[in-house]
Amino acid sequence: MTIRKMISRGISALAGNAGFGIFPGAAAVDFGEIVIDGVPEKPDGATRIMSFNLRCANDPEGSIRNRSKIVKAIIDAYAPDSFGVQEANPMWLARLDPAFSDRYERVGQPRDKTGIFSEYSAVFYLRDKFNLLSEGTIWLSETPEVRYTKSFDSACYRVATWAVLENRETGRKYTHINTHLDHILEKTRVGQTKVLIEKFKELEKDGTVICTGDFNTYTDGEVYAEMCKAADDVKLTATNTDSGITFHDYGRIKDGSSPIDFIFTTKGVRAETYKIIRNTAKNMYPSDHYPITADLIL
Repeated sequence: MTIRKMISRGISALAGNAGFGIFPGAAAVDFGEIVIDGVPEKPDGATRIMSFNLRCANDPEGSIRNRSKIVKAIIDAYAPDSFGVQEANPMWLARLDPAFSDRYERVGQPRDKTGIFSEYSAVFYLRDKFNLLSEGTIWLSETPEVRYTKSFDSACYRVATWAVLENRETGRKYTHINTHLDHILEKTRVGQTKVLIEKFKELEKDGTVICTGDFNTYTDGEVYAEMCKAADDVKLTATNTDSGITFHDYGRIKDGSSPIDFIFTTKGVRAETYKIIRNTAKNMYPSDHYPITADLIL
């Protein structure tokens, strides 16, 4: 483990031990065994990808301490080869890192300098299955290689983190890039998307690229149109697909047809399944977003 990762995980543990992961007055819920049903069988030779916006705050609908148990159960049940998380602050990482340390490695940088209050768009990957060839984080700004920069009237610092992964058995490679666009203005997201697409195309020179993220916009917007010029939306190309919203605000939003969380791939990649994961435990949602997953033949 590198010094940077040791420091990062130490800060994460400090945040968790300090109790920031508990909503005031929220008792720990005894879920018992959390059963995640409806998990599709992974096709032979497929690579399973997941995107999961975790919701960074402790909410009356569920503290991070409680919701993290459902998040873990979902990831355990689906067993993705790699997954991207959004809104993963150190309170979350203090729970995710030890929960998955036996299987997954994590890459990614905090988006700003606020320490225990910062967020990561981290990528986790199966350490025994893949060699990490390279990794990095850019800021979705006019100077993407300069840390802690923002442009396009962005309300927050926004990043994209990637990992180039090589299957140890087959030698096949793919890049998983994960992001979270700004939440206020579409023009801001358009500017950020152009930076993201430029990096996507650069990474494609090394092979297939998969992009996960919370894009904070629907399918009728300019951001989505720009992404579809550069990449395929797997919910449209998958043989077995799903439809519906991904942001549900803890079940308050039930109507609508468009997600704001997406999995994009290099054009022409064969997608077997796309699924929105809607599981709860004791009527508690793991997040205010549904995670999404896809099985791809790379």
